[in-house]
Amino acid sequence: MKSMRMRWIVAGMLVGAAAAGAAPERAPNGIQWLSDFSGGGHLGFFSEQQDDLQEDRYVTEGLARLDFDLLSVGERWSLWSRFDLTVDLGKSVADNLPFSPKEMAYEFVPFVEYRRASHLARFGWNHACQHLIYKDNDEPWYLYEGSNVPPDVYWNRLFVGAGRAEIRPEIFRESYFGEGAARPRLLWYVEAGGYLRSFPGMNDDSLYGDNDWVADGKAEVRLLLHGAARWALFANSLTQVLLDVDDELCTREQLQVEAAFASRGFGSSLYAGWHVVDEHPRDDKEGMLEFGAAFYY
Repeated sequence: MKSMRMRWIVAGMLVGAAAAGAAPERAPNGIQWLSDFSGGGHLGFFSEQQDDLQEDRYVTEGLARLDFDLLSVGERWSLWSRFDLTVDLGKSVADNLPFSPKEMAYEFVPFVEYRRASHLARFGWNHACQHLIYKDNDEPWYLYEGSNVPPDVYWNRLFVGAGRAEIRPEIFRESYFGEGAARPRLLWYVEAGGYLRSFPGMNDDSLYGDNDWVADGKAEVRLLLHGAARWALFANSLTQVLLDVDDELCTREQLQVEAAFASRGFGSSLYAGWHVVDEHPRDDKEGMLEFGAAFYY
């Protein structure tokens, strides 16, 4: 009997050791592959369109985002890969449909991230393509009164950025809705980028469609107005300034009010925004209001 009992004890110890070895804690200088992921998306609706082109082009917009932690070194360095897909739906081309697809954009963004305490820094590359979708019988919808919106745009951009770690959705949820949440008052992230005029496999002719940008800067600021155990209210500012080849500046500014909520396994929010200024020659949303819902995990 004692021999049988001893065998069970030894077997249990071996199983426990194997389980511990199968799931080791992350060492300070350890390397991990595909150790994390996050993502989210939003669905927004537009109103107060300023002209016929905006009325035809912008009715609703959807965005889906996935981030994968490809490689982590220690507790601070990681290599991420981001995929974005945006679809804009505008005025319907058929009587039995509420709206029709008018534009699709996708973006591939690998970046290195360094995180320490409550802040992070990034260095990465944007590869993006925007395509207007031809859905009409007679002529493309983007030809209006002599204006010709370029149907396709491509760009490549190198960037550096820094800000609060809470810009990552999983950290945001923990900081505002986790146990003992800190709820920082001000969240911010700034980024500066430079556009590549040529790239291996691409020539200058492939960078067209008002894509004469040389550099840009982005800033996102979120101010906590009210924080509770299950929800938080923010005032947001989304700013972008672009410099083109003629040394002219283009400014874009959107102001938002956002209510973020804690949910089981993910986070969600409702927002209302106003595109105060938008000098972009191709994607002008100036004057429009935007109302939407978002989720993140």
